[in-house]
Amino acid sequence: MRKPTHGPESGQILTIVAVMLLAMLAILGLVVDSGLTHATRRQARRAADAAAQAGACSLCLGTNTTQMADARAAAIQYAGLNGVNTNGNVLVQVPPGAGSGSAYAGSNGYIFVQVTLPVGITFMRLFTTQRTVNVTAAATAGTAPTPVPVTLQALNPTRHDALDVSGNARINLPSGAIAVNSSMNDAISISGNARITASAINVTGDVSGPESHITGQLNTGVPTPSDPLTNVDEPRITSSSQVTYPDGYTPNNTSLDSGGTALSPVTKSIGANTTATLNPGIYWGGISLSGNATVTFRPGRYVLAGGGLHISGNASASGTNVFFYNTRDPYSGGGAAAYGSIDITGNGTINLKAPTVSFDPVYGGLLIFNDRANTEDINLTGNGSTGGTTGFIYGKSSELSVSGNGSVGNLGAIVDHASFSGNATMNAPGVAYTPATRSVQLME
Repeated sequence: MRKPTHGPESGQILTIVAVMLLAMLAILGLVVDSGLTHATRRQARRAADAAAQAGACSLCLGTNTTQMADARAAAIQYAGLNGVNTNGNVLVQVPPGAGSGSAYAGSNGYIFVQVTLPVGITFMRLFTTQRTVNVTAAATAGTAPTPVPVTLQALNPTRHDALDVSGNARINLPSGAIAVNSSMNDAISISGNARITASAINVTGDVSGPESHITGQLNTGVPTPSDPLTNVDEPRITSSSQVTYPDGYTPNNTSLDSGGTALSPVTKSIGANTTATLNPGIYWGGISLSGNATVTFRPGRYVLAGGGLHISGNASASGTNVFFYNTRDPYSGGGAAAYGSIDITGNGTINLKAPTVSFDPVYGGLLIFNDRANTEDINLTGNGSTGGTTGFIYGKSSELSVSGNGSVGNLGAIVDHASFSGNATMNAPGVAYTPATRSVQLME
């Protein structure tokens, strides 16, 4: 019997099998290691995105040295919360550096975060001496002003006549919207020869009066609109000489021109034919202008700690980049320490302009901010001119009352409720004054 013989073919088969096994191992290693690399890259991307957005939140308050440091700290913290060892693996630049490759390099209000993570090589170690590879992900986030979606809004959800327009009153907002949160059947009341013009009129309830006196898209029964300024933080009086702002701004506390002190508030009164210039800061007891006074307000933040703001007679007031916060004096009771109203009732010329967003990133676009607990009215009456006045009036718990020949200049208003009567007018051709409600955006 002949013994089987093994020709050269058997050796070739073994060689082919060995080569195929190596190829399969290489493919398996490539698949496994590629999967690990992809998963790690996704982790790096999530961490970079979260860190950049967290840092940008701090920049909503501004871009001074403190706020940029807070942004860096927040970015590092959130990178760590997303599983990244922050010791050398996270690069944070505020603003993005020239070498970052970001389209926003050098731009204030933006933050660049780069996360680098090592990935261990498993099967591919059979074919290389390299033990790890690095994967990198980067993100840039920034802040942008979010335009207030309305020019006039009445926030009260249950009030009858939440927006009351009567007599010969005119509301003319051809490029602005009106929102009325009340669910009542007479949430908007229009009577007499009154007219309302707006790009859109959105009311949760309904309209009482001739709808033919309303020009624009009228939408009734809409869901209750939100308060667009609800996230704007109020200044806080934290001592008898200091107010604390959300952005840490503290250079002007009690104004040099204040009429009183925290324990003895006195209204700062300017009358007769006086010409004066006032400095920002806390006014313990508020401000009153009367007679033929002519007053210029220097740029900055004015805190009316009790007493409110009153302009009457032929008094005139002007100021650019000015912001008024109307609250009370917590260190004294009654009288000039109590919540005061805002009254512009004279015949003078009022040219007060809210700060721009670039001048004041927190309160840009806001001219008057009533403490949210202040129920005192905001009254605009008389024959004076406010046509040069710009900004928003915010009174969450206050009525805006415009009567007689009073006018709301180039203003927007977000208040509890509003009434326009007599020959009152609100004439804002366009919203060129955006309150500084800022949102975080992931840019790249």
